[in-house]
Amino acid sequence: MRFRSTLIFLIVALGLGAYVYFVEFKKAAEESKKKTLFQFTADDVTDVTLTYDDRQIAAHKGDSGWRLTKPIDTAADDTAMRNLVNAIAECEVKKDLENPQADLSTYGLDRPFVRVTVQLKDKALPTILVGKNTPVGFSTYISRDDDKKIRLANSAFRSGMDKQVKDLRDKTILSFNEDEVRQISVTSPHQNLLLTKKDTTWVIEKPASYAADPSVIRTLLSSMKSMRAVDFPDAEEKNLQTYGLEEPRLVVVLHLAKNDEQLALMLGKENDQKQIYVKTLSRPTVFTVSEWVFRDLNKELKDFRDKTVLAFDTNAVRRTEIKRADGQVIKLVRGDDQKWKVGGAGDTKPLETAITQFLTDLHDLKGFDIAADKPANLADFGLSAPVLSITLQADKDAPLGTVLIGKRQPEPTKTEYTAMTSGGDTIYLLRDYLFTRLDKQQKDFLEQPTPVPATGPPTIAVSGSEHEDDGDEEPPIEEHGAED
Repeated sequence: MRFRSTLIFLIVALGLGAYVYFVEFKKAAEESKKKTLFQFTADDVTDVTLTYDDRQIAAHKGDSGWRLTKPIDTAADDTAMRNLVNAIAECEVKKDLENPQADLSTYGLDRPFVRVTVQLKDKALPTILVGKNTPVGFSTYISRDDDKKIRLANSAFRSGMDKQVKDLRDKTILSFNEDEVRQISVTSPHQNLLLTKKDTTWVIEKPASYAADPSVIRTLLSSMKSMRAVDFPDAEEKNLQTYGLEEPRLVVVLHLAKNDEQLALMLGKENDQKQIYVKTLSRPTVFTVSEWVFRDLNKELKDFRDKTVLAFDTNAVRRTEIKRADGQVIKLVRGDDQKWKVGGAGDTKPLETAITQFLTDLHDLKGFDIAADKPANLADFGLSAPVLSITLQADKDAPLGTVLIGKRQPEPTKTEYTAMTSGGDTIYLLRDYLFTRLDKQQKDFLEQPTPVPATGPPTIAVSGSEHEDDGDEEPPIEEHGAED
């Protein structure tokens, strides 16, 4: 009897499971599928038209991508157009209204907010009429002109169809390959700069010859390539004086290797939103861009100059001598086995990582500004008696250079650190933290002994000479002088 009851229970359970799987789960899966207004693939769309009361925007997709055809003929933003088409293809119908009112103004469909027309490769879809948002429920009333049914879609669909021409226009202003740039000229009312790329190295040619900072040039080129139009005010306004472009406050010209092409960007005034009017020489269109564009491109000579204090190969360094203002001299020597030794340290092991980091910090040492070129008096910059003097030598004592770091107080409460190479012409201003990284003592390059924890029970001190420890005293640590 017990076996029969168990068998009946299993049969009932299997039947119930089958019902849940094949009926209820299937029904839930069907209900979970989105019911869309149309069934089509976004890639099949060739044309989209948005018709509003006051404007019409039309776009066509050709072999080279999307292009606006109304109200102007110009390149479209491919990403914006893809998003628009996907929003139409994925328009979810939440429900169809039963027994809707005859007065379409109730739904905003007597004069729709927008009419959306889509052309596929093989057919035209019925026009979508987009009306009001519902008072509650975050929905929008829509209908199709082929069946006139009134449906509810997510309110996001209505906002997704609310477009201005500028929303769908291509906002690219300049298109170029950064590696193709061979010359850059930066002209403003107070300066005229020319930078040239020779092989792989950038140099400043005007107003004088200097090494250029490649990171600053990369930033400038990246800013020019990545800038996008925010708006298109009176896109082909002929009176450039309106935008401060007749006599621009800044002109940046890129000379490309390919076909000796030139790309020129003019930057004019700000508008009320602090956006900058810009224009290229090759197009009549006036754009506005974010204010950071002017800030990134408005560079001066000192911004472009390479402010590396001393250029050297860290692997070539064999001897380093650090002279401090307190009289301490630290000597670091790398042997043929590539191991470092610290002069005057006896048997104490050198801290290789600290020495390597010191040379890396010295190699990367850059000023944040230029204090002077060909100074008449080094004392004005704290360099007649530097706080640090760091000399590098290669094999066979070949000199790699000496870095001098000074300290001055231009104001009672302000301290500045300066740097230059011995025999150099340029004095740089250093950030405080860069000086801190180089301000080392001998102990900073040596391994420190690891403290040994005490073992056994603590000793209780008892007053009286008869209880004092009469063990041997530790011998004094031998002092070693600095090696020559």
